[in-house]
Amino acid sequence: MYINILLVLSVLFVTGRAQKDDPYFTGAWRTSLDGADSCWKQSTTECNRAMVVVHGGDWDITQGVPYDSSGAFERGWQNGADMVKGDFRVCKENIGVIMHSSPIEYYESIECRGKIVDDMTVEQCEACPMATTSFNFTSVPEMLSWSNDKVNFMFCLKQDDKLPRAISSMLEYNAQHRSIIEVKLPHLVDMYNSNPRPEGWDSVYYIAELTCPEDAASLLAMPQELLDRTFLVEFEDWDSKWPDPADLTNTLNAFKARGARTMAATNNNAIEATNANHQAIFDAGFDVVYTYNLANAVEVRKNVNTKRGISPP
Repeated sequence: MYINILLVLSVLFVTGRAQKDDPYFTGAWRTSLDGADSCWKQSTTECNRAMVVVHGGDWDITQGVPYDSSGAFERGWQNGADMVKGDFRVCKENIGVIMHSSPIEYYESIECRGKIVDDMTVEQCEACPMATTSFNFTSVPEMLSWSNDKVNFMFCLKQDDKLPRAISSMLEYNAQHRSIIEVKLPHLVDMYNSNPRPEGWDSVYYIAELTCPEDAASLLAMPQELLDRTFLVEFEDWDSKWPDPADLTNTLNAFKARGARTMAATNNNAIEATNANHQAIFDAGFDVVYTYNLANAVEVRKNVNTKRGISPP
């Protein structure tokens, strides 16, 4: 028993030492969105680094590590993601929790299936076992505490009316420089046009999710004040909704000229999110890949950055 404990501790020590000594793990772009040399806010002329965001963490249900679990986020950080993504909901006590569905689906938690997140306390949410694993659901404060000085965190807003709470959550935990809120463009515009706007709206960062070329035109027509906070723009189904390569290139360049980086997702399962799938996104001119297969994403990112002369890749 004591030998096993020593082995585990030695592995953790070696892993921690390797990460500490690895310049990639100490890279400013992994721990800050707007710090010195973070790359996220720099122009592509200043920093042409290819980056990856992992969807729901580096999850693998066959290994007992489910989507949106603390284990998946930990793996995402350890295995090289530049940012990890979790879903943002709000419980009964007005505290953020990382949970995808409400009512909770049976494949997410057998014991808590059918429950409404808004009607649950944070303690009840964290007590829910995630299906077929040893993990439970996690609160936003816990994730923001864990991710500090490790990796940037992306929160996908699941309830449009909770955007003000997402904003205040980032500010409460001093995470506005290392976390970002993903929101569909119409709701982002509604927030900007509201009177008054949510307190602190201009102190946090957003990912604008575009669903069609008209969305791109609408965002480009907005004041620079909003683009400065929305420095990451996500193109949903980019290859089918922007089928003209020239039009896509012009649109990407238009956002880059306004100081934004652009992101597109791979195919939405680990098998179809191949190396070629990732490479096609970078080749199309996107700066960031939203990946469903982190191992492939990191391999392709390293190849792209190596060819660009960027170190560490």
